[in-house]
Amino acid sequence: MPHAVVDYSDSLTGAFDRRAFALELHVLVAEILDTAIGNCKTRFHRLEESVVGEGTDGRAVVVHVELAIARGRTAQTKSRLTRAVLELVERHTAKAAGLEVHASVDVRDLGEAYTRSVAAL
Repeated sequence: MPHAVVDYSDSLTGAFDRRAFALELHVLVAEILDTAIGNCKTRFHRLEESVVGEGTDGRAVVVHVELAIARGRTAQTKSRLTRAVLELVERHTAKAAGLEVHASVDVRDLGEAYTRSVAAL
């Protein structure tokens, strides 16, 4: 915990430094949720195809971040986290010249049955 999954349009590949984004995201999440950076995990899914609206604007691309966090956070904390992550996405996609970035963030609670393991082999 927390887990981030980032879906992004293939057209952003060269303009979106995913590693730099993840490292900044981890610092941000750890600060807002008062957790250790080592608990943060981020996965990226490159979308070969995405369609925005009527699909007529070839400049439109998508970045969607889903954050799953431990239960018990207040609505205010989740809202603060959502806004901060959206601003981070905007900063990290600002160099996507000629593209219209449709960014979104969703913060949700991990399920009651969530469990984890860390094993050094």
